[in-house]
Amino acid sequence: MKRYYAVLICVYTIFLVYMMFYGCGRHPEYGFLQLNPFQSIKYFLSYHQFFSQTFMVNILGNIIVFIPYGWLGILDKRLNNLPLLSFLFIFWICAIELTQYYTARGTADIDDVFLNTFGMLIGYIILKIVTMLNIANIRLELESGYDNVSPYSYNR
Repeated sequence: MKRYYAVLICVYTIFLVYMMFYGCGRHPEYGFLQLNPFQSIKYFLSYHQFFSQTFMVNILGNIIVFIPYGWLGILDKRLNNLPLLSFLFIFWICAIELTQYYTARGTADIDDVFLNTFGMLIGYIILKIVTMLNIANIRLELESGYDNVSPYSYNR
C-alpha cells in the first residue's frame, strides 16, 4: 500500500501544481496578494449560494483536494506527528501561494492556506480513524515498518 500511495501522491502533486499555475485558464497577468484573514471566505459565503460552481471551486475545492496530504504519515513515521506535518504542509502551501503571486499566475491568498490546511487536517483525522478501526488492516500496514519504504525497493 505504501508504495502505491507514494506513486499516487507524487502524480497527484504534479497534477495539482499544474492546475495551480496553468490550469483553469490561468494566464500571467498580474499577481495579487490577499493577506486579510477570512476575507475571501466571507465573500464566497456571503455572495454565492452553497452549491454554486464558484463556491464549490473556491471553498470546497480548496479543502477537498488537499485531504490526501493528511495521509503522508503512511510514507514516513515522522509525518504521523501532527505538529510536524502541519508545519511542513503550511510551509509548502505558503511557498506555492507566493510563487503564484510572483509569477502572476494567481492570487496569494491567506484563506487558501487556511482552507488547504483544513483539508489536510481532515485527511489526518480520517487516517487516525481508519487506523483506530483498523480498516483494511491499515494499522498492521503502518506498524509493519517504515524502514522498508523506499522508492527503489521492490518486494515480490
